[in-house]
Amino acid sequence: MLDVTSILDKAKNLGLSAEIYYVERKEYEITREKQTFSKSLNESGYGLRVFKDGRVGFAYSTKLEESLLQRSMDTMKVSEKDEANYLPEIKPVNSLPLFYKVDPFEICKTYIEELSDLRGKINVISITSSAYEVKVGLENTEGEKVEETRSGIYAGVIANYVDGSYVGPEIYEYSTFRYPKKDLTTIKDTIISKVQSTAKRIKLDFVPKSVIFTPKAMSELFVPLFSRAISEEYAYRRRTPLRSNDIIKEGLKIVDDPTIGDSIYSRSFDGEGIESKLNVILDGQIKTYLSNTYWARKAHVENTASAYRNYSSQPVISPTNLLVRYAEHSVEENSKVVVDSVQGVHTSNFDTGEFSVVSPVAWLIKDGKRIGLRELTVTGDLLQLIRGILAISKAEETYGNLTIGNVEVEGISIA
Repeated sequence: MLDVTSILDKAKNLGLSAEIYYVERKEYEITREKQTFSKSLNESGYGLRVFKDGRVGFAYSTKLEESLLQRSMDTMKVSEKDEANYLPEIKPVNSLPLFYKVDPFEICKTYIEELSDLRGKINVISITSSAYEVKVGLENTEGEKVEETRSGIYAGVIANYVDGSYVGPEIYEYSTFRYPKKDLTTIKDTIISKVQSTAKRIKLDFVPKSVIFTPKAMSELFVPLFSRAISEEYAYRRRTPLRSNDIIKEGLKIVDDPTIGDSIYSRSFDGEGIESKLNVILDGQIKTYLSNTYWARKAHVENTASAYRNYSSQPVISPTNLLVRYAEHSVEENSKVVVDSVQGVHTSNFDTGEFSVVSPVAWLIKDGKRIGLRELTVTGDLLQLIRGILAISKAEETYGNLTIGNVEVEGISIA
């Protein structure tokens, strides 16, 4: 019977070092719009990397088959020789509690019903909830193996303000978590407040000295730019605005922590089977760039175990859970522009960190009340965004893989 071990044994007999990264995923989702529908996913896949004399080959398939080894060997023939191409060494890992068994239908149904309470209060466009469990593992020709099962839950809602011919911007609120929560009160309260703030929108008629970015806005603007800028690959290529010897921002600390229990981005080991660990990325200045095996060896630095992959891809560098803290916590919101959402980050220059994005959801705080603002243009660069930080509030929120408070920044152009 053909299995992972037998393919690896064949590779070893041919004088190859090899690894197979495999994934088995089950997912269930319910979406309620004008109608309610559901879908389920059962997926499995295998990614095979082979190494020999500084060359690497890769192939993947949704099922184990004899041709997988031959196809990976064929791609190795056109691989350039590089001393950094070698089989990662896997050591025993301390397993994190990353799996919580739920009935996917019941948990999704529960959150759909709870978020449906919003109907009649605001104009709900769609509500979605999903739950998944995924077995992830890696085995190599050295007889080393790691494996674990992870789970996750998602709940989200899209809504806007509608009154006659006036239609406000769509607002999206969501939460991801590993362990079932009792209620989604925070999501409901937040989206009601944000939708109501867009009932009437005025034009910004002054140039603000500083602007406040909400955790959601930072997840959409800061995270994509920062994740690229802290990659050892782009540091090695000198294609990052964050230089290791420069003082970036005194008092600012950013860590990547893959061990947070309730985050769906946490993992006991990375995409190469190496045990996860907390990495201090920035503490006033860059302390470490994130790396995988290849780029750690290429740059002659310690591997931070930051490889990410699916079975259909080779390992790339990516953070897990970013936590951002700053020494100053006094964020004064009165008479300030607050940016809550941005669009168009993909058009940024990721080598320099320069961006010019649109904010469809923003407001002005005046006498403690939110006054909706018409669409704004936010322009600057990653270094300006970081160095311009005046304060980060202690009250933190998590959006995606970012945990941060409201961030007050100067030096960013708002128009």
